[in-house]
Amino acid sequence: MAKQEQDREDLLRDGKQMALRAEVLIDDVVVVIGFRSQGQASFYFGADPVFQFNATLELRRVFHQGKRYAAIQGRLCELARNKQRDRVGFEPQDILADVEAVIMGLLDSSLARIRVALEARLEGWKIVGGQEADFRKRLAEWMTNIPVSIVIAETPNA
Repeated sequence: MAKQEQDREDLLRDGKQMALRAEVLIDDVVVVIGFRSQGQASFYFGADPVFQFNATLELRRVFHQGKRYAAIQGRLCELARNKQRDRVGFEPQDILADVEAVIMGLLDSSLARIRVALEARLEGWKIVGGQEADFRKRLAEWMTNIPVSIVIAETPNA
C-alpha cells in the first residue's frame, strides 16, 4: 500500500514489486491485480479497498475506507498513524469483530467480481510482465486455491 495519503501511483506502470500485474475495468472500477515473485497476490479496487495476501494465500494487509489494517496473530488490526519526532509510524489497534466481518465480507464480494470477470473472459485487460494467457492462468489457479474461508495471517509480512 502506498505510504502517502494522496491517490496511489499508476500501479500498472510503477508496481514493479508485482512482477506480473494486470489492470481491467470491472463495474466502472479500475482493478489492478498483481503477483510478487513468491506468488503473493495484491488486489486494488481503485484506490480503496486494497487486499494483499502472502505466499500461502493468507490475508496480510487491507486498506479500506481510508484506514490501514494488518494481520497480527490471525486477526486484523487497524494501523493507527502516530507521529514521532520527524517520523510517521503506525501502531496496531484492535478492531471490533463486526468491523473485521465487514472487511471479510467485502473481500469475498470483491473476489467474486474478479471470478466473474475472469470466467466471462472480460476484455480490456492490460498486462505487464507476461502474456495475457499466462496472467489469466495464474489468476485462475490462485482463485481455485484460495480457501472458501479466507485465513488471516499471523503477520503482515509478505
